[in-house]
Amino acid sequence: MLTLLKVGHCFHPEAMVMRGHSWKSMQFPAYVGLIKHPSLGYVLFDTGYAKRFIQATQPFPERLYRCLTPMHLCEKEQLITQLSLRGIAAEEINFIFISHFHADHIAGLMDFPQATFICSQAALNAINASSRFKGLLKGYLPKLLPNDFTHRCRFIEDSHTLALPHHYAPFQLGYDLFNDGSLLAISLPGHAAGHFGLLLEQCQQTAFLIGDACWTQEAYTQGARPNKFANIIMDNGQAYLNTLDKLSRLYSRNKEIVLIPSHCKKTIEALTP
Repeated sequence: MLTLLKVGHCFHPEAMVMRGHSWKSMQFPAYVGLIKHPSLGYVLFDTGYAKRFIQATQPFPERLYRCLTPMHLCEKEQLITQLSLRGIAAEEINFIFISHFHADHIAGLMDFPQATFICSQAALNAINASSRFKGLLKGYLPKLLPNDFTHRCRFIEDSHTLALPHHYAPFQLGYDLFNDGSLLAISLPGHAAGHFGLLLEQCQQTAFLIGDACWTQEAYTQGARPNKFANIIMDNGQAYLNTLDKLSRLYSRNKEIVLIPSHCKKTIEALTP
């Protein structure tokens, strides 16, 4: 079972994610996936924002991050608050899947002291190898990682691989995270080093949580492409475009699969009863 939760939002020019559109400020909500695994309990797909993002972006040059993408997070939108209202304690979150290490996806990691982190080894290597300034340019804030992160993480790349059924083409390979076919990690390179999405079936429908492989549904439904300035933060601009092309092909071939970008308000509204 998958539940989507809005955990804060930021503002950024619309034209940065959809070339040729207005330069007016656009709201980008940060959505988190709450997954109830039938035997392993609760799994999170990312954590969205948290108040400590403000603390981590207080000094210079980190403050530039906050200036470029102003963040808003009210009390009721905090992830731990939303979980508590659903009767879920922080200690009940057993696993957190990290699509990538940008701050708006990992700011809440410290709120879950018992969770095992599932991430890409390539992604963790990239953040560890980055200098303070280079890391900031790529959207990394290492202060958001728990001190014991490396002792609590396992790598996607160590999971058993599966050949995907033909209806997932052009995607061909998945990493079976729990060796039961319930959650398959799919490589979606370009936006950030080691960027992964997550495939899961719920209520006879397949959901594909694609993180920041695209920011809006227009990218795979209408061919909208980001401004070239967006390449500054990306790991590999050409790989990002290749991933977008794959998502567009998947969407055109199989509309039964629901693609869920982490920041697309239209997508979530369409899924909300």
